[in-house]
Amino acid sequence: MDRKFSALCSFALALTLSGCAAEGDGPGCYPENARKWMTAAKEPTSQSADPGGPYTVYLDGSGSMGGYIRGATSVERPLADLIGMLPGLRSIDRSEASVVRFDEEFTDLTREEANAMQSAAAYGSKDSHIDQVLGRIASADGESLSVVVSDLWLVNSGINTGVGVALSEQFADIFANGRSVAIYGFEVPYSGRVSDLPSGSRNVSASKRYLFLLVAGPVARVDAFHQAMQSASSTSIGRYMADDTAKYALFTTEPARDVEGTQSFALAPRSALTVRQFLPVRNSVRVPQYRFDKSAALVGASSMPGARWAGVPRSAIRVGATMEGSKRGETKIYREIGDGCAANAADWANDGSLRGGWEADGSFTLEPGELTRLTTGRYLLVGSQIWTDVSLDNPATQWMRDWSFNATNEAEAITRPVMPTLDLAVVARILELELQRAVRAKPVKLGGFAVAVEVK
Repeated sequence: MDRKFSALCSFALALTLSGCAAEGDGPGCYPENARKWMTAAKEPTSQSADPGGPYTVYLDGSGSMGGYIRGATSVERPLADLIGMLPGLRSIDRSEASVVRFDEEFTDLTREEANAMQSAAAYGSKDSHIDQVLGRIASADGESLSVVVSDLWLVNSGINTGVGVALSEQFADIFANGRSVAIYGFEVPYSGRVSDLPSGSRNVSASKRYLFLLVAGPVARVDAFHQAMQSASSTSIGRYMADDTAKYALFTTEPARDVEGTQSFALAPRSALTVRQFLPVRNSVRVPQYRFDKSAALVGASSMPGARWAGVPRSAIRVGATMEGSKRGETKIYREIGDGCAANAADWANDGSLRGGWEADGSFTLEPGELTRLTTGRYLLVGSQIWTDVSLDNPATQWMRDWSFNATNEAEAITRPVMPTLDLAVVARILELELQRAVRAKPVKLGGFAVAVEVK
């Protein structure tokens, strides 16, 4: 390689290496688990592209839904707007779109038939069978995006189990094939009697109730749907989304997205580490590099600072992600044994793990005291922050518990300004439990870094 060209690249990129080498001479030269952090990640754009696939909108046709239509005003008609808006969302792939009404059966609707559900006359006195809808969603194509418009009032006279038992298998199956679940909640006008109360009372009316969207699909499609909701053509839905009166919770095993800068380090003053480029310049590769003065560190290892990785940035976490819970950090060490680009990263030998450096907040410090354990040579350290467990009663789902009631507190619930939703807290708990099982079975890498160290 031309030395002037190589030097020019080194000067321009300072702490990083980038595309100065021949095509293909890049991340593939390094251990597989380092490549994600060595390749320049792309900052998410303001628009999330829908990767495409089947798209189904399920409209709850039970009798209680008519109250949302009757309670609408000239400026606030959220249910009618959703019925008109969702089937035609322009940013969502509609090549395989369908609209299905559900109550005690499923009915495929034409666009005209779906629009007829914007009238209160379209709603009878049938139950909504949310458990059966979720069963259909769970068994659908893994690339499907499914949207359920409902009051999530979980009453089904055809089942004898509790809500948790009725829904857990469906949510487990959705997570098992890699899909995510999002719940939107809106406080909206309502006019009518509240049916199916645990007490059996038929004398309770409401002027406001909660309306919900349950969305299930690959996380990239859920992202695209959320982007579409933020620019909703409906005046009322758009206002809910804009002023944060809309509530949102996301249950996913992919809570973090790749963001530019997740692998960056900050070097402390008077450190035993100094910036030093020593790896060959390779195509598309970006990695911080430091020289470690081992003899200086041995003299005062406990007092000399190192370089710090701040952890997964907030900008990398998807909005509404339910991800409070146990996390751990791990750091793999690879020692350079060749300076080429051998197949299968054969120029790098696995040297085990670095023991320390991780903090409870998810940050990592490249500590001189730890580096003194390494012999003279060149190393690649690959760190990962790993999500291993999900806490129940997550902060991201608190609003679902706040909006919920059960048989024991019905008397208090019916006095609230907004009528709460029966057993919504149970739905939150089941989603948390099934997400917990999925994460425990396959811990999730939230983010990480690759950093090169030359020990002298």
